[in-house]
Amino acid sequence: MKSMIEEFKTFILRGNVIQLAVAVVMGAAFGSVTEAANKHLIQPILGIVGGVPSLAWMDAPYLRIGSFLDACVGFVITAAAVFLIIVKPMNKMMAMAEKPKDPNAPEPPKPATLDDVVAALKELKK
Repeated sequence: MKSMIEEFKTFILRGNVIQLAVAVVMGAAFGSVTEAANKHLIQPILGIVGGVPSLAWMDAPYLRIGSFLDACVGFVITAAAVFLIIVKPMNKMMAMAEKPKDPNAPEPPKPATLDDVVAALKELKK
């Protein structure tokens, strides 16, 4: 039972699960912004330009910028809450879970570049 709990903890704390959860919340919040932009800005402009007088889906024949700004503010508040409640604590937990780097440990070798590989191949041909 303990190993299953450890596995579940590892699964939940894996970065991509948290990123996916944040993406879903942010996507839902951004969906309300795009819906408000369409409903309160774009559709009324199209109704005015198109000259169609009976647009049943519109509340009024004028722009409702306030409703659009409400959706934008709601998105920013949601983004801030997700960042402060989920992302920031998870970043701190992940940093604490990482093994501290030994300052006396030697630097890992740098990966070979294409020029290094070409030079090595030329040496082999000689």
